[in-house]
Amino acid sequence: MLISTACPLEENPLPPLSLAYLAGVLGRDKIEVQILDFLVTRYSPQTLRKKLEEYRPQLVGVGCVTMNYPLAARMLKVCKAFDSGIFTVIGGPHVSFTLNETLLRAPWIDAIAIGEGERTLVELVKTVAEGNDIGHVAGIAFADGERVVKTEPRSLIKELDQLPLPARHLLPLARYRALGVPCTIITSRGCPYGCIFCSAHHMFGRKIRFRDPGLVVDEIEMIHRDFGFSHINIVDDTFTANHEHARQVCEEMLRRNLKIDWSAFTRADRVTSDMVALMKRAGCDLVLFGVESADENILKTIRKGITPEDVRRGVKIATGAGVRVFASYILGLPGESPETIRKSMAFANDIGNTYGAEYAFHILAPLPGTELFEKINDYGLRILSRNWARYDANQPITESATIRPEMIWEAMANYDRVIESAWVEVRCRAAAGDAECIRRLEGIESQKFVWSLLQSDVLDRLGKIKAGTTADPAEARAELNRRIARKLNLSLDTTSQETDKLLQAGLLQLVMGVDGARWQWSSSLEISPENKPSL
Repeated sequence: MLISTACPLEENPLPPLSLAYLAGVLGRDKIEVQILDFLVTRYSPQTLRKKLEEYRPQLVGVGCVTMNYPLAARMLKVCKAFDSGIFTVIGGPHVSFTLNETLLRAPWIDAIAIGEGERTLVELVKTVAEGNDIGHVAGIAFADGERVVKTEPRSLIKELDQLPLPARHLLPLARYRALGVPCTIITSRGCPYGCIFCSAHHMFGRKIRFRDPGLVVDEIEMIHRDFGFSHINIVDDTFTANHEHARQVCEEMLRRNLKIDWSAFTRADRVTSDMVALMKRAGCDLVLFGVESADENILKTIRKGITPEDVRRGVKIATGAGVRVFASYILGLPGESPETIRKSMAFANDIGNTYGAEYAFHILAPLPGTELFEKINDYGLRILSRNWARYDANQPITESATIRPEMIWEAMANYDRVIESAWVEVRCRAAAGDAECIRRLEGIESQKFVWSLLQSDVLDRLGKIKAGTTADPAEARAELNRRIARKLNLSLDTTSQETDKLLQAGLLQLVMGVDGARWQWSSSLEISPENKPSL
């Protein structure tokens, strides 16, 4: 059983691609696997124990990042308490760089899968199943008494095309579709850049490994055709790091005349007019730039490798081609001061007003595995907390001689006021009949509604209709709306309108049984546009 660890809605939950890849390689080796996705399912120890009772796994693996590591560790503790014979393994960037702390402070964790985990997990599962010594499995760490054993490093996968497709059919995709989020895909792994606040190049190497463009587009076609997603998010560290590879992906999408929107992470200095124009023709509607700061000294210190002028040029190129830009900034980097914060906020506002670029400010969280974390004192920063749950980029974790937490809070309060002012304008324009603003507000309300359904487990708790109560699907639908409206304290009209959207998209289904009927989210194999469940 592979488990994804819960995150708040504001962290933008996306289908967990890494777990789907792991499930894919396990399935290829005829190893039975399930995914328990707590990103879009309300977590409780009782829910986890129920799933363990139903499935009885021999091994449980959990993936996490720094901010949800504490919850991931607690979940594995629940698994061990349920059955001490369950082998527990954890993976992800956080634990890959905190081997001793993780294993010695959480003795119920049997092993850490370090770095890229596909081949490691397959070998580990087979070794555990056969009762052999896990010390011969490369790429893991485990505790031997008070000593942490790190096995031989495992090399990165050179040929990514050798990996099977991610086992997305094991994910609760209807829930992600209902939230309106994109499906994720990679065209490469690896990052050639050396930003001191990022661990990507340590996890996946500095040499970029590319997938075959034809296979990438095969996968995009399948995601659209079989799972009904209308938007794809390419989550490569830098999609346009190699223009020839990016061009081949785009040209293959155009050759097949795919009608799907997509977005990509890239850098402001790695876009050209020709490249972005091609991306736009292929369906790209959004690029995400990591800007971090508008202060040149800070950019040099963090080894970002760009200048504010690079950012301005990149934003102008992208928006000029009709591609939206989302720019991300980090407050609290080495050298930050009230003056540099004002500079960054003024810069973000300027490119927003001039080119229409959207932006967001986050707060520095020095993550394990980054040069900044390892050499924090060398960069003039002091870490204020080792409570990993606070490392969510939404609260100050560091301070320096020139920036204190209260200054960061004040800056974020100013940013929040700017954002609220922007939403006031959107609401005013919507009230005046602006169709795009109306669409945006309706989308936000629908997402809130779905998130409330997911986090309160409404369908699991209230979706069952006893035998003999009604045999009429329309009445069953009306009864579901009444129950949801009461549970979420919403009007019946609002509830009916939102559930109708989910039904029309084929994301909810009524399943008939001998003891009655039950409303549930559609399975991943039943939600393609051509195969909507009917009532």
